[in-house]
Amino acid sequence: MNKHEIKVGLFKDVRRSTHAANLQSSAGSEELYYLVSASTIVNMIIDASSEMLDELVSDECITIGTHFELNHEKPTLSGEFVNFKLIVKKVDNNHIYLDFIGTDSQGQFCTGKTERYVVNKAKLMQTAYDRFSTKNDLP
Repeated sequence: MNKHEIKVGLFKDVRRSTHAANLQSSAGSEELYYLVSASTIVNMIIDASSEMLDELVSDECITIGTHFELNHEKPTLSGEFVNFKLIVKKVDNNHIYLDFIGTDSQGQFCTGKTERYVVNKAKLMQTAYDRFSTKNDLP
């Protein structure tokens, strides 16, 4: 039984606003608070790829991130709108490989790759509980 309908070539264009409220929690120097951080980009891509893929998996499943690569090439000021294009480059059973490009009003500012895996939600949670079932036995 196929657990998803994800195909090579599937793509999504997303537009996100950036603002100081979601950037100041980023680590680093206060001088950089008015720039879009790498961690903000990572979170935006995770959200966008989840939105794109999770509607194409069976109800008992979800996609989870397993790998992330980011080339943060140029700074973007807080307050800018950013656009991301995500494209599925490879599907290997339940392993999904995506590329992305980020642009702002001045052009391309980042590129990268991310990998997601289609998993059964209940099995994922059970695996997590099983991994920590002996936690209370530790000194």
